[in-house]
Amino acid sequence: MTRLNLILTNGVVAIYLFLSSAVFPCSLRAADNTHANTAPRVSSPAPSRPASGPFLWKIEGQRPSWLFGTIHSADPAVATLPASVTAALDGCRTFHPEVELSADLAPLLAAKLFASEAPDLSTRLPPALWVRVQRAAATLGLPDMMLQRLTPGIATLLFSAPVDTDVDATVDGQLHTRATQKNLKIVALETLDEQLGIFEKLPEAQAIVALKEALDEAEAGRPNEKRLLRAYASGDERALIAAIDAEFSSSPGARALADPLLYRRNARMADRLKPHLAAGGAFVAIGAAHLLGPKSVIELLRARGLKVTRVL
Repeated sequence: MTRLNLILTNGVVAIYLFLSSAVFPCSLRAADNTHANTAPRVSSPAPSRPASGPFLWKIEGQRPSWLFGTIHSADPAVATLPASVTAALDGCRTFHPEVELSADLAPLLAAKLFASEAPDLSTRLPPALWVRVQRAAATLGLPDMMLQRLTPGIATLLFSAPVDTDVDATVDGQLHTRATQKNLKIVALETLDEQLGIFEKLPEAQAIVALKEALDEAEAGRPNEKRLLRAYASGDERALIAAIDAEFSSSPGARALADPLLYRRNARMADRLKPHLAAGGAFVAIGAAHLLGPKSVIELLRARGLKVTRVL
């Protein structure tokens, strides 16, 4: 893989980290106070007893389907796939990730990331922030010419990816590889345009604050990401819910993002899963944040009469 392709696939990891692991909202301490008292919380009633194990749920049916809550990381603490997860995947006929990790994803992502016709990024940022952005880009090996084509929101996305992360080694990458090897039909639940659109549509002031906070997080050694990894690795639903709630309650701006980052997407994914769950034998691998809370994909499916039970 070329250095540029590695940079671009790191952008895919950043999409996963932001959109499915609830890392992104903690970066927006910001700009929008309009939803300070109205934004819903992620939390749901805690399980009656602590649960420890993979975030795997079974959907009952003539041919069962499965929901697996991933965390988009290659960290050794979370990246080993449990036997119960691989056994469930192997028994299915369709696989449903958020976005398909196809071989042409890197060039497709490049075309979208660097095709902006907006003014140069350096003209849109305070001088001190631009210096920090250049330093982060140099760490990645990103040429200045390409850096200038980013919007503040897309720059936030790119610079949130851990340096030199191997996408194939992430939980999602391993599942995608196994599904391909087992000849499962792969049907993604979202498009790249839909995911990138969240960042492209961020108001400029909010996006600049987000960029600053993303650089703060990276320069500090990614403490928020590590906290979320620990909660996920524990297998304890209550611990993970608490970590996600902490992210979304960090500021009015963060609370305002619960709707576009989680709830709207949960509804869209639940709708798109309907025919596949009706057929049975579907394995769904999406960020664990989408499977927890009163407006989660799980609760939306239960409201439609499906029996969904966590496998412990």
